[in-house]
This record gives sequence, C-alpha cells and structure tokens, in this order.
Amino acid sequence: MLKNSVILVLSIVAFLTSLYACLVVPFEWVAVFILMALLYGFLSPSIAARKLFFLAIETPHASLFAIALGILIYRALTLLNEFAWAVIIGVILVNIVGHFISAGVDPDVATSVFVSFTAAGSVLAIYYILSRYSIQYNMWAVVLGDPLLVTQRDIIILAGITLAVVVFCILLHDINVYVGADPDHVKLSLRMLWLYDTAFYTILAISSIALLKLVGFILEHILLSLPAIIASNMTSSSKNAMLVSVLSSINSSIIGLLIAVKLNIAPAASIGFIALVLYLASLVRRG
Repeated sequence: MLKNSVILVLSIVAFLTSLYACLVVPFEWVAVFILMALLYGFLSPSIAARKLFFLAIETPHASLFAIALGILIYRALTLLNEFAWAVIIGVILVNIVGHFISAGVDPDVATSVFVSFTAAGSVLAIYYILSRYSIQYNMWAVVLGDPLLVTQRDIIILAGITLAVVVFCILLHDINVYVGADPDHVKLSLRMLWLYDTAFYTILAISSIALLKLVGFILEHILLSLPAIIASNMTSSSKNAMLVSVLSSINSSIIGLLIAVKLNIAPAASIGFIALVLYLASLVRRG
C-alpha cells in the first residue's frame, strides 16, 4: 500500500508540474525535458538490472570523444556529417568495451581503461579542433547542454530516439534483469545473447551521443544512474522500479526546468540538485 502511495504522489506531482510548465514556459522546452526524462527514466533501470552503472556513467566520455572525432573525420572526408560520424564511432566504442565485459573481463577494469583512453583522446581532439578550425559547433553546449535553444527538428529526432529506447527497454526488461541476476545461466539458455547485448550497448551509445548537445556531458552522468537508484530505494519490484524511475526522472527534469527559468541558471544544475533531493528522500523512505 505504501509503495502504491509513493507512485501515486510522484504521478500527481509529475502531472501538475508538467501542466504548470506548459503554462509558463515555451511548449518546446517542456517537450524536450519530458522526452529526455522518459528516455533516461526507462533506460536507467536496464542499466541497473545489468549492473553496468560504471560503464553507463562513463559513456558520456565516449560520446564527447566520438563527437570530437566525428568533427575531424567530417572535415577530412566531407562525407555524411559530424553527427553521423559521432554516432558510428560512439556505437563502435561502447560495443567494444561492452562485449569485453560480456566476455568476462572485470567491468571496473574494462571501463577504467575505456575512460582513460576516451578522456585523453577527447582532450587531444578538442584542443586540435579549437586550435585548427573555426567551427559553428558549440563545445560548451556539449559540456553544459543547450536544451533551451532546441529546434523542431531536434524535438522530432529526440522523439524518435525516445520511442525506440522506451520500446526496447519495455520489451527486453526481463532479459536485462536475468542477465544481471544470473549471467551464466542466461548464456547457456539464450543462444542469441550477443545480439541482445549489442542492441543494449548500441541503445546506450545512441542515447548518450544524440542527447549530449541538449542534455550536456554533466547532466547525462546524473540521469543515467540516479533514477534507477532512487527507484531501488523505494520499491523491490522490478516493474514498479521502472515506473518510479520514470516518474523520478520526469519530476527532476520538469521541476529543475522551472527552477532554472525562475533563477536564470543552467538547467543541468537545478535538475541535478532536484534529483539529489529525491535520492535523499528515497533514503529516508527506505530507512
């Protein structure tokens, strides 16, 4: 009964704050933040189920590196565009380290090496870009996020990615839970596990790269991990955990947006603080 009351309260707050936000800020901003919250709210429990928090929160490092390399490759080849190259590179990088983990390499070791490589590569590539090219791509937007300058095209792309992530997470939620709980048994009973792993790592990479300019390097670290952690403190059911994660993500994003507009601060900061408050509240609830 208490679990249902928590979900009810979170649902009411999410509905009321979203409705109020539509009245006081441009609808495009609200749409971006709700879509962003849905994407990370559904993805975060899958990350938690697979016990890949370390890899997930370091994926933005790979995204930053992929975007920098994408700019360089596009400048050299003038094929496709920077975003397309960034997605290709990011998906390859995350899949490489992900499959090493799936093959039995210690996740902490694999991710540490991965972060060292991508962090150092990002600094080198970004320094080279800023010193050699005059580009329109705003590197500060990649770090802090720039959701308030969103275009209709950005919303359409974000909506498509969000829909794909939500469908993937719902359909494969049970498999992700089983992989995290008993990976050896799943490897023996599921012949195409490598395909599910590839789909998960690809979704994780695209979710990070595609939203990096809107959400920002800093905020992605928060939204990839905290919603599922909050949910795990509030419920023991995997189904309810996904719902609580989504509602926590929506509340953090919308309330954070309203505070950012009111105080004229970066949304990444206010959303992060609201997510932290919800996490502390979940600790009190668990205690």
